[in-house]
Amino acid sequence: MRANKALGLLVIFLSLMLFSDPHLCLGEEKGATTEIILLSDELYYDPGTGKVTAKGNVEVTREDLIVKAPFAEGFINTEEFRFWDQVVASWPSQEATLTCIELQISKTEGGTLLRSVGNSHLVRGKEDDIRSNELEWLQGEKIYYSATGDVDAQFGEMTIVAEKVVREGENFKADKVRRFVDRGRGLRVSALEVTGKIKDEMIEELLASGSVVIDHEPKEGEKTHITGQRARYIKSKGVLEVTGDARAVQEGRTIEAENIIYHVDDKHIEALGRPKVTVEVKEE
Repeated sequence: MRANKALGLLVIFLSLMLFSDPHLCLGEEKGATTEIILLSDELYYDPGTGKVTAKGNVEVTREDLIVKAPFAEGFINTEEFRFWDQVVASWPSQEATLTCIELQISKTEGGTLLRSVGNSHLVRGKEDDIRSNELEWLQGEKIYYSATGDVDAQFGEMTIVAEKVVREGENFKADKVRRFVDRGRGLRVSALEVTGKIKDEMIEELLASGSVVIDHEPKEGEKTHITGQRARYIKSKGVLEVTGDARAVQEGRTIEAENIIYHVDDKHIEALGRPKVTVEVKEE
């Protein structure tokens, strides 16, 4: 079946396949349907395979989600849909926009899973900005997202540049972290791996391992540069613990030890395990 300048065709198919998850429709009763509008220059439907293909100025609208692309296709039986060739998706009420080369949408037990591929860029409001090669996230009750490949993300006062970032609930993990910045604390971290916990959308605890480098640049006072093999930051205590060939450098002095405890608020340093202090003395 083929239709030109298709409008609103296969509304039932799209409702069942993509968007009828009750967890995503606050205020809807289970089993309720919502109108889906599909626009395209050409639309093909194969009742034998359940495949629908749309070409030319494709636009799908479902409540707050609008997806635009030159091409789209999907299957009724597998409940999957794909948009490709410069995709733009937007959620106006959230002030969110996603651009990518390809967007895949599928229904899972936990909600609707979206996966963007190629030059993925998600902007939400004025504070959240994520760029990566691939981006995957779940729209449902559980918080889940994964960004892979040249990740450059900003969340409020936090920025992370890494190869991969994954968050599941309160837990997050980042690999090959080139830069993790907490501007509120003036902390900057790089490491092979960073894991931690998020509470109220703020970093509550952070663990870094492998070639750890930490710079603390407070708004007032001297800078501190710390290196080691492992580090643990506990926000509630305001303490940064560094182990494994730990070394801290402040203006005019260097401290080396097996373990270094750094108090972020007052910049006080404790050195444990064969400490060594080198002080620069200026000769007059």
